[in-house]
Amino acid sequence: MLNKLKEIFTPDKVINRGKEWPDERQGTLPTDWQPSDDVEVSENKSSDDVEVSENMDALLYATETVGYDNREQQWNIYKTVTNFTNQGDSILDFGCGRGDYKLFYSDTYKQDVNYIGIDMNRQLIDAGLQVYENKVNLICTDWFTLDKKIIMDWSINVNSNNLRYDANIKLTDDEYLKDTIQTMYDHCNKGVIIMLDSRTHNPGNIFNWAIDLFGTAALDHSFSVTEYVLVIYK
Repeated sequence: MLNKLKEIFTPDKVINRGKEWPDERQGTLPTDWQPSDDVEVSENKSSDDVEVSENMDALLYATETVGYDNREQQWNIYKTVTNFTNQGDSILDFGCGRGDYKLFYSDTYKQDVNYIGIDMNRQLIDAGLQVYENKVNLICTDWFTLDKKIIMDWSINVNSNNLRYDANIKLTDDEYLKDTIQTMYDHCNKGVIIMLDSRTHNPGNIFNWAIDLFGTAALDHSFSVTEYVLVIYK
């Protein structure tokens, strides 16, 4: 199973999943349509069954489900964040989705990583536990309620604060981000690495705030016009 996953998630391979699924309004499959090897379709399946199968496949494997255009982009973004850590450092991933970071790390660096992923999206957590056969440590929780005893070398957050997923209308986007960074800081030994979008969070403002509060920080805006990484060191 894990070998199959590595084939699916390898960015430089084109995964052929057969022809596109038919539009659900058609109600029947085209006569020349053939399913891919990892999808079973019976002649008696309704369009609703086909849609459910397609949605499940996307939830388990699709990069778009976790906010990336393709696997190469996802892996490159993870690598940008990882460049600020050292070999052997443990990772606490805020907004982990399915926990794809752990597979990225083993696939890219050919070694395991001590990793815990946190996300409040139960569907993504369950998908990650299924696709990685419970071999990735994932926790479904609001990161503000995370057990204080959980501390890793680095707290990372890869674009999970560019959109709000909480229901706390009392906090502004800026307040929510700052509370998130403080929580990440409380759960790490070496520091915080967070990727943000300049169209959502002004890099100068958030950098100055980090310097004033934490003392030592760095900002890298060199790899993208819109995205940047804020690193706060302990």
